[in-house]
Amino acid sequence: MTHSLRELLGPIKSLLGGTAAFMAGNSLLGVVLPLKMQAAEYSVSLIGLIMAAYYLGLAYGGLQGKHVILRIGHIRAFSTFAAVMAAACLAYDFLFHPVAWIGLRFINGFCIAGMTISIESWLNERSSNVTRGRVLGYYMLVFYLAVALGQTLVNVTPVASSDPLMAASALVALALVPVAMTRLGEPDLGDLSVLGVKALFKASAVGVVGAAVAGVLVGSFYALGVVFARQIGLSVTEAALFMSTVVVGGLAAQVPVGLLADRFDRRIVMACILLAVGLSWGLLSNSISSGLPLGLLMAMALAFGGAISSVYPLCVAQTFDRLDRKYYVAASGRLLMVYSIGATIGPLLASTFMATYGPRTFFLFESAIAVLYALYVLFTVTQGRALPMEEREKFVPLPDISPVAVRMDPRTEPEAE
Repeated sequence: MTHSLRELLGPIKSLLGGTAAFMAGNSLLGVVLPLKMQAAEYSVSLIGLIMAAYYLGLAYGGLQGKHVILRIGHIRAFSTFAAVMAAACLAYDFLFHPVAWIGLRFINGFCIAGMTISIESWLNERSSNVTRGRVLGYYMLVFYLAVALGQTLVNVTPVASSDPLMAASALVALALVPVAMTRLGEPDLGDLSVLGVKALFKASAVGVVGAAVAGVLVGSFYALGVVFARQIGLSVTEAALFMSTVVVGGLAAQVPVGLLADRFDRRIVMACILLAVGLSWGLLSNSISSGLPLGLLMAMALAFGGAISSVYPLCVAQTFDRLDRKYYVAASGRLLMVYSIGATIGPLLASTFMATYGPRTFFLFESAIAVLYALYVLFTVTQGRALPMEEREKFVPLPDISPVAVRMDPRTEPEAE
């Protein structure tokens, strides 16, 4: 049965509108805060520590946010998360202290996890087996475009003023309007079973290690990418463009990577992507001192965004190939936990290298992680044959900035119901 675009998006447009608003505000905050800390002459290591607290909050929110929703309901829970998030955005200005900012970043991550879980469980409830993949696709489109737009909003007002924080707070608060006015009923979150990391690693070491690697790459980049851009001489406008280009690259890569992953051995596809981009970024680090053209840097940012956004969904597909369907939802939750741990560790490691050896090591850090993991994946190829095509699940794009779309994944639906 086919569904028109109006029939598909009509019931969920309020949810997509709320997602666009709070993700734009959150991404604006993620660019403004490192710039403010850099202007205040915080060390790169301290900036990395503060920004890493967001991913720690995201991981904790992924575990505990569901309990808040079950206790008070979706609309009230979403409203609570959004109100706390909006207040936290304003609190940065009058609590300008590293310890306070670590706490605020943790709160930000927790609230974003709670808001995302609320929206995604709603979207899952309002879609069927037939439409779930398309709904996830439109959700991802809104998600990525909102992140890219939010980062460019840093050019609207001076970073040194309170205006960017007020704008971020306003965007998060506006997300309340469409969600609070929705007529959709309360969805059922259901029970998520637990799958041990040891059992998951035994089923797919490539998937588990890859989820951690994806977290390290994504977490370190979104925490410190704008700091790196400023340290190599880009203006605030160019730094925002640099960050947005990575996001757009992540969106653009999903379809071609999916086609390759469904046709060839996923381990080889993953290794080739990471090797090509990892090596190119390593070479690029040696060119910065001689004055790298902005166009070339943006081209590399586009390729890099496509690579890091593809690692996590490839790892999920690789893991699902080696599990029974009844374990898919539990495995997704475990992979998210591993990803979040990696995303917390990534900024700490990257900022330490940057503080010690300079901004060029940001390229080298990301490149080394990608290449080392690619070599590990290629080693696993020699240890076992690829699964036959008929035994594989289809590749499904997942957002890498906050990959918590567990229930929306159409591969999990038959058992989730």
